[in-house]
Amino acid sequence: MDRLKDKKALVIGGSTGIGATACLLFAQEGADVVVGSSGHEAERAQLVKEMEALGREAFEMKIDVRSEDDIRGAIEETINRFGHIDILVNNAGIGGHAGPVWTETLDEYEDLMDVNVRSAWFGMKHVLPHMIERHYGRIINNASQLAHKPSPYNATYCASKGAVVGLTVSVAQEVAMEGITVNAICPGPIDTPLWRKAPEEWRKWKVDSLPMKRVGTTEELAWAMVYMASDEASYLTGQSISPNGGDIMW
Repeated sequence: MDRLKDKKALVIGGSTGIGATACLLFAQEGADVVVGSSGHEAERAQLVKEMEALGREAFEMKIDVRSEDDIRGAIEETINRFGHIDILVNNAGIGGHAGPVWTETLDEYEDLMDVNVRSAWFGMKHVLPHMIERHYGRIINNASQLAHKPSPYNATYCASKGAVVGLTVSVAQEVAMEGITVNAICPGPIDTPLWRKAPEEWRKWKVDSLPMKRVGTTEELAWAMVYMASDEASYLTGQSISPNGGDIMW
């Protein structure tokens, strides 16, 4: 219950699904947590209540993850309220266009890249000077197994998640001597609102293709994030952790 005792965490894209579960597990493991997202005001408020019930300090804020000013402001506000940031989770993401690449509009492409890639870049850019000054930090970027196993009719989404992995590995090397680790979580099929929006026929096909024959839970994924955020993972950096039911094995 104390893997993250007295740590301070900011979870961007933390109001629902994987992010919300990560917030709760971080608090359960002893962290004080800020939850930020572009919407879902009621969900953010409820999360704060649940984390406070666990005895932790928590607050929420609205963050437009497409805005560098918003993300910089969220990092500054977290430092002002908590004194410092130990853990940053860049969890914001959308599914985007599903279909042949030649049918995708430029607006769809830019929207997906803004949310999935730019937000993670903004987060790392603005938290790292603070972490470097303290010689400590844990950064977790939410990518996807599709970064390693791109699928058809998902070209930009796959490219965005591949970009997140590339950012993760490069930045991990830049700060490896500063007491900071940077890792990516690369989920397979997880039971989230995004998964449930997918066509039923495709979901059935996907489950049948998995060695475990089931989708994962947000808890199964978030526990991996707890590990990456902990001091137990001090020798783990630049890695893709892939809870995926065996869909990709290496």
